[in-house]
Amino acid sequence: MVRYWCVILATAVLAILGPAGSMGAGDHVVRRAAFDIGSTSIKCTVADVDMITGALVKVVAEDARKVDFAEDLARSYDGNLGREVMERGQAALEALRQDALKLQARQFSAVGGACFQAARNGRAYFVTLQQALGFSCRIVSEQQASLLNYHAVRLMVNVPEPALLVWDIGGDTQQMTVRNPDGTMTFHMDDLASVSFKNAVIRVIQGRDIATAHSPNPMTERQVREALRYAKAHAEMELPRDLAGRLRSGALTVIGIGGVHYHSLPETMGSGPARYTRRQAADALARWTGKSDKDFASEYADTRLTNLILVLAYMDTMGIDAVTPIKCNEAHGLLVSPEYW
Repeated sequence: MVRYWCVILATAVLAILGPAGSMGAGDHVVRRAAFDIGSTSIKCTVADVDMITGALVKVVAEDARKVDFAEDLARSYDGNLGREVMERGQAALEALRQDALKLQARQFSAVGGACFQAARNGRAYFVTLQQALGFSCRIVSEQQASLLNYHAVRLMVNVPEPALLVWDIGGDTQQMTVRNPDGTMTFHMDDLASVSFKNAVIRVIQGRDIATAHSPNPMTERQVREALRYAKAHAEMELPRDLAGRLRSGALTVIGIGGVHYHSLPETMGSGPARYTRRQAADALARWTGKSDKDFASEYADTRLTNLILVLAYMDTMGIDAVTPIKCNEAHGLLVSPEYW
């Protein structure tokens, strides 16, 4: 299990802060733990938040646990999440909560999105989580989730709002969020995402049953070409004309968030997450075509190649020359959204 704690404050500093974790700034600074219960993993961000200004003072630590809710739901015969994956999710949340308590977090909140709206027992599961863990666990709409991500990104990048597009690819949905010239927002919700596209490749391109075939790897060059055509046709059909026009004009700076942009694509390219181009994505796809899951050496090996195909297809179709990935998820937006605490 991959863990990536990025503990910023040393134990000695934590001791100076005192039990409230107030950083010496007074009672108006509180240490919070925010949980993003995603379709493929659960992420936790522990941070100090100024209760008066609503500003994020300091990120203390971040962690994530893989829990593949989307894969489980895709294979469900009745539209319910299975008991095993729900128990893994609750255990992961409890472990993350305990780690946050050790860092002196005092407030806790969690949100989940489309996967749990789709599951017949998704809402009941979140009621169970809230009762068992003792803090707010809410399912948010796709627009609410997109807003949480969008406002979190705004805190992290120096890009004027009219020029900012946030592209988030999850397990079963992807979203593009942008502010329009008239001040309104466009939320593009798309059901072709990391797990859903991988399963489409297995089912449509390879003609196999996703109930028994969990990975499309290794993929032949012909299968890769067909998968690219499939994703490009979907992008052409689904993306709103106005949004597509703004992307093709080059007027938007594309910020990629989520594991696909921040981890999957840079890892297959062999580069850091500062920025990646369409050419780099195409070169990486050529290098990894025909590789097995073992070659990828990742617990997400089954989606590594199809993630490349999916992103490259959208970049080609929309004329996106480069994506700047940043480490951001719903938990960052959740931290500074007072209505969730």
